[in-house]
Amino acid sequence: MTSPSSTPETIVEIVTFKLNAGVSDQDYLAASQATQTFVRALPGFRSRSLSKSKDGTWTDYVKWSDMASAQAATEAFPKNEAAMALIQLIDASTLSMRHDQCLWSSS
Repeated sequence: MTSPSSTPETIVEIVTFKLNAGVSDQDYLAASQATQTFVRALPGFRSRSLSKSKDGTWTDYVKWSDMASAQAATEAFPKNEAAMALIQLIDASTLSMRHDQCLWSSS
């Protein structure tokens, strides 16, 4: 088994939220996909996925190569036109974001 210190640093950005009233899943997915070209081009981007729980809470998982890349993306994201449109669909009172170091992953 590989120890965490011997693997490349990976930062997982975990964003949870609910959508504003009246926003459909399809509308949110389309808006999220519209941001992907921008996100994919950001330095340090590795992968991204979305999930939704039964209670309507969405989770956006983004993997970055390092903390500096994750933090730079956090600052750049709301300045992008497609991202601004996406942000308008989210109930800001439910939004939570954190950046964790990934210690183990399998696919």
